[in-house]
Amino acid sequence: MQCGVAMLRDALSWFTKVKLEAGYVVVLETAGRSGHWNPHLHILMTSGGMTPQKRWREVDYFPFTVLHKKWQYHLFTMRKQRVRTRALKDKIDGLWRKYPRGLVAYLEEGKVPAGGEGLAYYLAKYVVSPPISLRRILRYDGQRVRYWYNDHKTKQRQEEEVSALTFIGRMVQHILPKGFHRIRYYGLHATCKAKKVKGVLTALMVALGRLIKGTYRIVAQKTYRDRVLASTGRDPLRCVQCGGEMLLWQVWHPRYGVVYDELQAIKRGRYGPCRGSPPGAEVDGDGAKVMTQLALVDLEV
Repeated sequence: MQCGVAMLRDALSWFTKVKLEAGYVVVLETAGRSGHWNPHLHILMTSGGMTPQKRWREVDYFPFTVLHKKWQYHLFTMRKQRVRTRALKDKIDGLWRKYPRGLVAYLEEGKVPAGGEGLAYYLAKYVVSPPISLRRILRYDGQRVRYWYNDHKTKQRQEEEVSALTFIGRMVQHILPKGFHRIRYYGLHATCKAKKVKGVLTALMVALGRLIKGTYRIVAQKTYRDRVLASTGRDPLRCVQCGGEMLLWQVWHPRYGVVYDELQAIKRGRYGPCRGSPPGAEVDGDGAKVMTQLALVDLEV
């Protein structure tokens, strides 16, 4: 992932003749369309960058054909530095001769995610989606699995049938090690730098006469009460008989059973040492304070 960003930095500086610092969001995808191991990067880059003089330099055009050679150079160099063996050196020398025009570096012209919401959908497609969706599984008899995919080379639908264990192996190989981040941020988007440069970038855009819009739409986390009120127009904590406010005690769903239990939360020590008893409270045998005012809520999803 660092190698991909280094390649784009090099290509951007080579084209503009200025050392620009852009923003990069890198997403690692390990699966190909068939579910096989096919690691590749999806990189979102800002259309420009900041100069050493803290000025914004817009890049409206980029000769992306140069990325094929740049990607080849940076990837091969990185591999030779990490794995210092004669076998790998000979392999890379052979790949230089086999691919004189460089490696694959594909750009989608004109398909730029629209704002923060479009960016979120774009990234989610590669981050939260499984290697193969359920609708692509044609048959499973307990022993073998048959599924289909669109082949990159033939541009046609291909069907493949493998044993159940082989299919499971193809799926679980894409589970990344614990703690490995599939999405990483570099340059102006780096976590340690984003807040520092935000004010500078805003001032630059204002000076250029740009309308500053929020890149990301922050949605505040709603409480249970807010969600039900927004979806049904009814306050679930307001008694329909007397109009008084109730205390949420337990949520029961006809399919999933009890999904929220205040008593269990109290017993687990959620609220810590109790410093006082609210009106209408008593202490049970375990020492947990139990509210005598109950609210039974039936939700249908």
